[in-house]
Amino acid sequence: MDIKNKTEVRNEFLDSLENSLSKMEGSYNFDIASGVGAVGQNLYEILDYWSKQAFIDTATDDDIIDRHAVLFGVSRRGATKAVGEITISGVPGTLVADNTIVLNRQGLKYRTTRQVYLDGEGKGKAGIEALESGLSGNCAIGEISSFEIINTNLYSVTNEAEVKGGFEKEPNSVLIARAKEKVMEPAHSGNVNDYKQWAREVDGVGDVHVIPLWNGNGTVKVLVSDYNYEQAQSDLIRRVKERIEREDGRPVGAKVTVESFKQFEISVDGTVLLEKGVQLQDVQKVAEAEIRVALRQGSVSYKKNKSTIISINKLERIVLNTAGVVDCSLTLNDGTVNVEVGEEYAPHLREVRLRES
Repeated sequence: MDIKNKTEVRNEFLDSLENSLSKMEGSYNFDIASGVGAVGQNLYEILDYWSKQAFIDTATDDDIIDRHAVLFGVSRRGATKAVGEITISGVPGTLVADNTIVLNRQGLKYRTTRQVYLDGEGKGKAGIEALESGLSGNCAIGEISSFEIINTNLYSVTNEAEVKGGFEKEPNSVLIARAKEKVMEPAHSGNVNDYKQWAREVDGVGDVHVIPLWNGNGTVKVLVSDYNYEQAQSDLIRRVKERIEREDGRPVGAKVTVESFKQFEISVDGTVLLEKGVQLQDVQKVAEAEIRVALRQGSVSYKKNKSTIISINKLERIVLNTAGVVDCSLTLNDGTVNVEVGEEYAPHLREVRLRES
């Protein structure tokens, strides 16, 4: 749509006037035309906004994209809460009740998901869940450090493993892709597309791969990753399994196995020739972020039979297109050829190491 600004609308209005009065700045005609120009620009902006909202590919408003997706039979997946486990020490036999609140070092709150009695050594473990959904609930080992309410029978609390699984609500780009996939990959009678769509309805699911007849007739294996395309945790696997097992899910008699993708580690090493004044650490940071996104989106890979091939040439192109890079030479997993990833594996970027030539 050709959007006109207020000056263009004003001049067009002036050109259309047929009276003989002056059209110079400060004249009556000019003042009237300026008001029309301001209103006209606003109308053009409104028309431009709504013309974009009319189609799911160009819509920008979350609520409108949600409405478009519903017409495709797809709903936005919500944010998820981080989960983990804490270790508590205190007086032996002390009860730590369900819904006890603990805090991490930033003050974020978590609740225990089950009650636990401390054993004879004064130790106990309890599952926890963040009170708020989203990425903020994820935390590193040792970050949980206190109780919201002091109990003299409880001495300390910590998390010996990461608390993870917290994700933001499904972004527009992913929701739009799922809606279009629903139309372009018809699901019916328990085919592969059915299993993909059932799995992707679950909050927290990123990639999905379905292997039919993986262990004989009537068997189906569904591989899933989380939103970050990392290995799926047991809770996410359980929820995917429950969705597929519902009455409106798998056909009667189908034996379904749900597992996480296994991680296939990817290491990128190389030398780069940089423009004068460009810092190596800045180039490496940008290149690593771009490569990570490209691996997730599959833009540096292609399918060959049942495997995924990671292209070293496409990875080199990403580094070459990074601002400040004149030339580069890369190795992929210590080799100079493409890398093959089995169908039950998902590429996971371990590191990018660049050196200046």
